[in-house]
Order: sequence, then structure tokens, then C-alpha cells
Amino acid sequence: MVLNGFAVSSVEEALRMLEAELKRRPRYVFRVASRLAADAISARRQDLLVKIDSLRMQAFTATHTRLPDTLENPLVTLCLTVVGFAFTYLGGAHSYGGVYKVALLLIGIIITLLSSHPFGHSLAGRLGGIGFNGVYFGGRLRVEPTLLLNLESYYRAGVRVRFWFHLAGSLATFFSSVVLSVLVILAYYPVLVKLLVALIPVLILVTEVVNSRVRGDISRAIHALKQGVLC
Repeated sequence: MVLNGFAVSSVEEALRMLEAELKRRPRYVFRVASRLAADAISARRQDLLVKIDSLRMQAFTATHTRLPDTLENPLVTLCLTVVGFAFTYLGGAHSYGGVYKVALLLIGIIITLLSSHPFGHSLAGRLGGIGFNGVYFGGRLRVEPTLLLNLESYYRAGVRVRFWFHLAGSLATFFSSVVLSVLVILAYYPVLVKLLVALIPVLILVTEVVNSRVRGDISRAIHALKQGVLC
């Protein structure tokens, strides 16, 4: 293992080096600490996994804004998703509205897509015994609620649990976008708006299949099948 150009002989030594870099390079520390987890699992070192988990949390907190822990509850994110559906329905409940109609539709789409993804992960985590170390603004645009995994509980879960945990977010986002499309098609929205919203599930599917195979949930799900389990 090589850190900062130096050969590192053990996970313990790597952790000491990362702790020294925490304040200066938190993003780097988070990325490397996450990779160290596999070495701790291979060595059956639960104590090291706990330390890595703590280091990851400190690094992530240094670069992301934390959200209320209530968002870890799948019931809360489910309710937010339903609120998004409600805004979408209200916007198209009447043939009139203009700006009012468009505003409600946009609010509905944003709320639904931002809340359905963490809902899928939090529900799968709750069912599979996977815990979290907080919720943060994350994603590429730093507006998506992102759940920070608790590594110990994650690696204690079976590989199938971890596989479905990663897929759950993408599946929830896709199916919620399908519901949005149906609501818009059945409501009093212009034909062009209906066509545009109907494209959202297609775009999500293409994005997940093409992009996510490399860096996103699908690649993480496949990788989870190859990882070890903390016994």
C-alpha cells in the first residue's frame, strides 16, 4: 500500500498517516479510509473497522453539510416522496393555473426525486440491519440527501443484503419517476409537459445503466457481491 508516495506496511500505519492528513485533505482521507475497510475485513479486525468508520465520518463531516438525523428514517423520506406526488397532482388538478401550475409541478418533481433515492437506501438498510452515521447534502450538485454508511453494520450484513441495499436507491428513484409521469399524463398538463415528464424515467434508467455501472449504485451493488463479511 502506498500513501503520499510512501510505502505503508499495515492498516494501523495507514490510519496514523490519514489521521495526520485529516484537517488538510479530508476528501483524500475519506476516499482512502473507505478503501482500507476491505483490508480490515480481510484481517478480521473489527477494532480497525471502528476506527476507519470514525475517520470517514470526520472527513465527510468536514466537507459536507449535515442534515437532521430524522431523514435516516424511511417513513420520513416516504412521506416526503408522497408530498412530492401531492404537489404534482395539485398542479394538474385544474386546466387553469399557468405559472402556478408549473411551479407546483417543479416543486413536486424536485421533492420526489430528492427524497425517493434516500428512501430506497434507508428502507433497505433498516430491513437488512445496516445503520448510518448521519445524513448529509451530497451528490454531484450537493443537494441530494446522502446517507453515510456505518461500516461495521454494513460488513456484518450478508452480501445479498448489501447488493439490494445499493440497488434500492436507484429502484426507488426510477419507480417514483414512473408514478410522477402517470400523475402528469392523467392530469391537466400541456401535452409538451406530459412528454417531457414522461422522459424522466427513461433518462434515469439510461443514467443508472450507463453511468452507474462505473461509479454509482449498480457498480457498488456488483462490488458488494465480491466483498467479505465481518464475522
